[in-house]
Amino acid sequence: MNVNQTTGRVDKLDSSFSRSRSSSMSSLENITSEAVTCLAFTDSYTKKSDPSALLPTLWIGTSLGSVLTVSINLPESDNRKIQPMVVSFLGGPIFRLKGSILAMSFLDCNGGLIPYSFESWRDENKRDNALIGTPTKATNRMSPTMGGSGSGDSAFSDRQFIVITSEKQARVVALPSQNCVYRQQIVDTEFIVKAEIVSMKDSVCLVCYASHGHLLAYTLPSLKPLLDVDFLPLADLR
Repeated sequence: MNVNQTTGRVDKLDSSFSRSRSSSMSSLENITSEAVTCLAFTDSYTKKSDPSALLPTLWIGTSLGSVLTVSINLPESDNRKIQPMVVSFLGGPIFRLKGSILAMSFLDCNGGLIPYSFESWRDENKRDNALIGTPTKATNRMSPTMGGSGSGDSAFSDRQFIVITSEKQARVVALPSQNCVYRQQIVDTEFIVKAEIVSMKDSVCLVCYASHGHLLAYTLPSLKPLLDVDFLPLADLR
């Protein structure tokens, strides 16, 4: 299958979900019309050419609905004072949705929420550092492959989902293939004010507050409607 046939199939499935051919730098430099609205730091599978590589990545959402990725190469903890951190863009915007990007979260291949990676900070000039101990990384649940273990193609299976929510839409994208597996048009004439991925009992769902006053909830990763209740119009909150 050639590139033109593949591109045509993606456009046919969802014309609003496209991979932009513009450069990532030109997208970010045009600050008069586009701004950064959402950031997410995580270890993710971003390279389709190397599907087993788990890389520290900054995901950037913009006011025009673009999603960009920045690879972060951190030196070892003992060398961070003498070696610089290497940051590089992984191509241009890889996704584009309608409306400003509001939220991005990551799920493992079983649909469980992956917590963001972080490291506790301490002031090295304080005397009580000996009591604090060394900083430790937060537990980050790694994702197994979606394919069966031991199979020849398991190394090339998708390992994560990223949930992207904009003012109009929600998308669930498999990584590292970058295929849109689920999508939902949340509102048409209205817009989403706030979107969060939350845990409820033993599952995870997407909860949105829309400008016409409705609270909407969707299952993850399938994005099936779960709840739609009239709460309070945005105009009444001002």
